[in-house]
Amino acid sequence: MIIEGDNVRLRPATQDDAPAYTRWYTDPQFRRYLGSGDEVLQVLRSPQSDLLPFSVEGADGTLIGLVYIGNIRTVNRNCELVTVGIGEPEYRDKGLGTEMVRLATDFCFGQLNMHQVHLCTAEFNERARHVYGKLFPHQQVHRAWVWHEGRFWDEIYFDTTSEEWSGRSKAR
Repeated sequence: MIIEGDNVRLRPATQDDAPAYTRWYTDPQFRRYLGSGDEVLQVLRSPQSDLLPFSVEGADGTLIGLVYIGNIRTVNRNCELVTVGIGEPEYRDKGLGTEMVRLATDFCFGQLNMHQVHLCTAEFNERARHVYGKLFPHQQVHRAWVWHEGRFWDEIYFDTTSEEWSGRSKAR
């Protein structure tokens, strides 16, 4: 399944994406926000039943990032955007992350029939907090949840329901 947007497209991640993913996860700035990447690369080798990994291409076809939808719970109809990142630095701060999250969330509600979608980030990830805060109306703070760079940081949890998302989509 390919999810087309105005400036990005999400397509199923494949083993062919591993070299780009590996390059991104060796970039200290990328790793600061997204961790070691071990589990992300493992999914390319061994798919998991409750995880849908998407690679993201820019309008020019360049592989620029990734969005993984995981923790898919069909009975309770909720899931999480577990990994969201733009690996190619020249594509950051151009609104593409917002479009990536919007497309993935649209997919969760429209194709997966989810009732609730959530995601979280550490307090120090201002880029992610800015994007998620625009799209997800509810936030919770897990205080001192993440140990990073010699101190504890809050984790910010964002969520929205299908009804909220539908109302937001109509307003766009």
